[in-house]
Amino acid sequence: METSVMMSTKNRLVRAAKTGLVCALALILHGNVQAADSTVPLLWNVGPMRSGAYLEPFDSLPAWASAVGYNVLSNDFPAMTGLPVRSNVWFNVPNTQVLQLETAGDVVTNSFLHSDSSPVSFSSEPVYVDLRMKFDPLIDAPDAELLTNVKMALFLSADAHLVVCHAGGISTNAAVLDTNKWYQVTVKLFNGKFDVLTNDVAVFSDLTVRGGGVVNTLTSANFYGTGLIDELYVSHGNPAYAVEGPTNAIPDLPLDGSNPPTTEEQTRINAWLNSYPTVTTLDVTQDELSMAYLLNALKVDAGVATLPGYGFGISNINMISPTTLRITAKLEVESVLKDEPINGKIQLMGKVAMVDAWTTLAGAITPTSADFTGGFATYTFTIPAGGYKFIKALIVAP
Repeated sequence: METSVMMSTKNRLVRAAKTGLVCALALILHGNVQAADSTVPLLWNVGPMRSGAYLEPFDSLPAWASAVGYNVLSNDFPAMTGLPVRSNVWFNVPNTQVLQLETAGDVVTNSFLHSDSSPVSFSSEPVYVDLRMKFDPLIDAPDAELLTNVKMALFLSADAHLVVCHAGGISTNAAVLDTNKWYQVTVKLFNGKFDVLTNDVAVFSDLTVRGGGVVNTLTSANFYGTGLIDELYVSHGNPAYAVEGPTNAIPDLPLDGSNPPTTEEQTRINAWLNSYPTVTTLDVTQDELSMAYLLNALKVDAGVATLPGYGFGISNINMISPTTLRITAKLEVESVLKDEPINGKIQLMGKVAMVDAWTTLAGAITPTSADFTGGFATYTFTIPAGGYKFIKALIVAP
């Protein structure tokens, strides 16, 4: 497909018989990859959190939306009741404008690239496309020409059922949508598969993307027909992410260490760094930063943060039964007894004989992050049977 804009008389005649909105997450092959309409950040768990996503609030009419058709901004902002409340507020409020689509038989294309002009890949990390939609029903299903090179397409049938096009054909959801209401629509693409959610509840799961274009690459979101959309979001991070991310800019992070955190762990670390607004430089390895986060402590000198000195171990063991231990752990940071919660859990390790290797004792972990009072924290652990005679404690990620 050489262009995403279909201008033929045939398509204009087809438009006369069709209304509604097709949200086609398409892979259009552009001749000039530098000419993407919108930039999707490479990293999503950065500070401030909003910097990790492409956000289009439609406060003004984007150039890509005005390229074809009769799309306009609508000041008649309908009530968006019933939409999910998310911990990360991605868009400024109040938002008083939405995009009213009237594509006149053509396809409106918003093309994407990463900030370094590389393709937006969902091979190793998911890509989420999220937006608010008020559907008009589509009288007829999209024809083959409209679906050329698309990874998936989503539309509302004439009888108000949500329909998705995928590699295996067409699937229809049993629920009837209210065309007078707005819906939060999320598409998650990951390694050849995709899910569709409305109001953060899965509607279609584990569908295979269509085969057009480069594998596991998203180059555009396309819209066809009529309807209303608002607050378009594209990112590698889940828009419904449950943990409040960093709200301010954070210092440059260290490079990967021997035990790099997962993306969720890194987001928690980045958010935690917000509690140190005077820090301008992190003079730590990634492993040291992870440990500082678990300890809930940084040593800061003239804006430079380092890992503080600490001492941690078991202060007392009380064997209640062969499989039940009451453990008191002791923690000092910079020779001061810890007197607050940490960000890590306490995990017990065990071995039967001195020469044995340490074994992680399944289930012998605090249910939440450990809380120290005057340097001590006492918890009761259930350990597996097997005659473990040697016990040690570790602080691990939650």
